[in-house]
Amino acid sequence: MSQHIAVILIALGGPRSLRDVESFMTAFMGRPASPEVVEAVVNRYKLIGGKSPLPELVKAQAEALTQVLHNGFRIYEGFRYSHPTIAESFEKAINDGATHIIGMSLSPFEADVTTGVYRRSFEHLGSGTNKKTFIASWHNNHFFIEAWKERLQENLQGYHRTQNKDTAIIFTSHSIPLRYIKEGDPYQQQIEEAVKLIVDGINIKYWHIAWQSKSARATEPWLEPTVESTLDKIKQEGFAAVLEVPIGFTCDHLETLYDIDIVHRMHAKKLGLQFDRTKSLNTSTMFIKALADIVRKSL
Repeated sequence: MSQHIAVILIALGGPRSLRDVESFMTAFMGRPASPEVVEAVVNRYKLIGGKSPLPELVKAQAEALTQVLHNGFRIYEGFRYSHPTIAESFEKAINDGATHIIGMSLSPFEADVTTGVYRRSFEHLGSGTNKKTFIASWHNNHFFIEAWKERLQENLQGYHRTQNKDTAIIFTSHSIPLRYIKEGDPYQQQIEEAVKLIVDGINIKYWHIAWQSKSARATEPWLEPTVESTLDKIKQEGFAAVLEVPIGFTCDHLETLYDIDIVHRMHAKKLGLQFDRTKSLNTSTMFIKALADIVRKSL
């Protein structure tokens, strides 16, 4: 045991096998999931390899961040709906000798339905003697923006110096109920600010922001436009190809590997659009540099 600053990278979590889907869904929904819901979600995970890659990707991000921050820091992963939980990682950090524990949401955009839940799960942990810091948002961090610019430029290399006039770009994030925005949630504004920094930085001309993965059980208005309706609009505008950028996600998981790579790709194909997407940030060197910068600035 040695004194150190602990950083817990906090994310939703995900099932590590098809056997874990039911327990994950129960934790996520706060009640037992119906057999029909479980079967539908299991079938989606079957299509992306039989598990969520997110837990192992966050672990890899933690290991990469350890290498950048070096001595004096220990990095842990903590999940809201799977193991290790935020509480389990917090307790491990204390037992390992942490003198300061930083909880960092891996969602860069602050929303009560994600970072708000993470914050509440984190802030009640420990005793009054534990020094704690929670990092809720970092949407305009320079290195985070640079990481996305790098990903985009990897795809745009095949075009002319800027962007092919026949290709439109869609920046996508998880939709949330519109009432959160009306109540002052900064989520949408932060995404719009980040996208503006990216498109201005590499002179992108033809772009849209769209919202994906709306709950099938939704009974109220959610953020729009949807990706599908945006693809329809892009086709109507005469574009031949589309590049999707999952800016709202820092790791591959069901929303990228199923919703984007399968559902959105299929919709684009039906429209006769060529479809591609940028790689997710995952463990890109620039993204890990961003995480390190954010941690250091929180001290």
